[in-house]
Amino acid sequence: MQDLENRMVEPWFDPAGFFLASNNNKLVGTCWTKIHHDLVNQAPVGELYVVGVDPDYMGQGIGRAVSIAALNYLYDKGIREAMLYVDADNAQGLRLYEALGFS
Repeated sequence: MQDLENRMVEPWFDPAGFFLASNNNKLVGTCWTKIHHDLVNQAPVGELYVVGVDPDYMGQGIGRAVSIAALNYLYDKGIREAMLYVDADNAQGLRLYEALGFS
């Protein structure tokens, strides 16, 4: 909770770009977005800053759903390029991001 509260006061945080998925009032997935406006000689770039899915709900398309919602949000903000970071050993995350067009 402290990590979330710390991020919410950052100037880049926009609650409209913070996506939550729930099942029976239980949080089962999230995706935070971030827009980088400070890149030199480059248009702003969106970021899927944090994507998370409750391990009990993995494999049900929740990560995909919140990521697509986040990408649509960024697109609606005029962002045409997005980035993310995923650990090389996160096989599920890599499959998801590759399926969404990241390389």
